[in-house]
Amino acid sequence: MTRRISAMWIAVVVALVGGSSGAAEPADTPYPTLVTAETRTNAEQLSALERPGEVFFKDGFESPDSLKKYFEIRGLREGRVKLTTDAQLAHDGNGAIQFTAVERDGRESGVGATAWFGPDGYDRVYFRRYIKFAADYDQGNLNHVGGGLTGVSGTNRWKAMGSAGIRPPGDSHFKSAFEPWRDWKRYPSPGYMFLYTYWMDMKGGRDGKYYGNMMGPADEERIVLERDKWYCLEHMIQANDHGEANGELAAWIDGKLYIHYTGFRWRSTPEVKLKRFGIGVYVHNATKDNTVWYDDVALSTGYIGPLEGTRKVQAVIDEVDKTCREKTVYMLGPEKAKRLAELVRQKKPK
Repeated sequence: MTRRISAMWIAVVVALVGGSSGAAEPADTPYPTLVTAETRTNAEQLSALERPGEVFFKDGFESPDSLKKYFEIRGLREGRVKLTTDAQLAHDGNGAIQFTAVERDGRESGVGATAWFGPDGYDRVYFRRYIKFAADYDQGNLNHVGGGLTGVSGTNRWKAMGSAGIRPPGDSHFKSAFEPWRDWKRYPSPGYMFLYTYWMDMKGGRDGKYYGNMMGPADEERIVLERDKWYCLEHMIQANDHGEANGELAAWIDGKLYIHYTGFRWRSTPEVKLKRFGIGVYVHNATKDNTVWYDDVALSTGYIGPLEGTRKVQAVIDEVDKTCREKTVYMLGPEKAKRLAELVRQKKPK
């Protein structure tokens, strides 16, 4: 048993650091390219990546009705998942959702909530959420926490759940989660952020298994999150066109572009679309209770950004609209209002 567990974790580590010996890939298999620096310095590309879209899901966890938005909540009946009503614990308003992976004598421990926005799905989704780690959060080494997006084919909302260690077929599913890693305690808990990613062209481990590949930033740009502090995390998946390796993966921390990859071949058929997201915390070797809070979750077809920035943009729009109405200059109308919102967001008012 010990040997089997050790072999499994060796495979996980190899996958995290990008190793692929023992699981040969075809020579022509495309692999994504990190382009964060180039995107940041190209105003047109950055503007396109951060263009607003249509928000189709929001949850501020202000009432028990929030729980109805998730088809699975693991740990709710045991009291390890709960809505808080203390404004001191919330990022905004009075509510947040709290997840606790309880101590299990070094065994795995996890809780989470999963929502479905299929069956039609989307080719491009931005997923924004706020997260705070408890002041004493310490997962040891490995954990999954931060939230993830999943694309699947068909109408089965449970599809591909529990498929760790398996490379996804191109006509089945893909997924990516924005989460921290301590790199075997080289970094303080909870660790630096990267994108733990499964897709049809991912690299495998020495034992032939496929654990999530680490799609991280440049080494010198790694950001380690602090505990007991709210962060705005957002990540985006753009699915590829059929037969092309033109998909994208990007992530932001507190509104600043942190990771951007291009050249993904996420799928082999357009039937695989983004339809599911999840939040929670999972600790591989739980020697203590570990708690995180999430708040102000939103999903959109375009960039969302921090809540504070959204409010500033809306305040400018409201002021312009108010002035126009008072002076009877003109009425904006939906198309002009949409264009104004985009221009104001691009200017990023202070």
